[in-house]
Amino acid sequence: MGGDEVVCCLGTVARITVNGKPLSEPYVARGDVDGVHKKYDVKVPKGRLFLLGDNRANAMDSRFFASDHDGTVAESAVRGRVTDDRTTAVGIVSAAIGGVVLALVGIGLGIAAFVVRRRKAALVAPWPVQQG
Repeated sequence: MGGDEVVCCLGTVARITVNGKPLSEPYVARGDVDGVHKKYDVKVPKGRLFLLGDNRANAMDSRFFASDHDGTVAESAVRGRVTDDRTTAVGIVSAAIGGVVLALVGIGLGIAAFVVRRRKAALVAPWPVQQG
């Protein structure tokens, strides 16, 4: 936030500090707080934010726009804040729906196979032949 100093990767440890205090980031993908081994030391101006993604190896965040206000974004440009991750719930629901669809397809194919076998058996069955 405005007035903070954000520093990364000075020294041997890849760690982000804000105002000299190490930042705890348990949400960062694969524990990789840096992602691209890019050092930075930014003093965030008032009214601006320094934004970092949670998947740092694939995020195009403030680190890559240093030529534009040191990568900071105006507070007024932010439309919302992520407060919850719903990807797990969406994944579970999608898997459940997929499972139901597969079960129904399996039942339908099982019924079709049963019917085909019965019809074949009826056509192949020996008929009483009258001699005479």
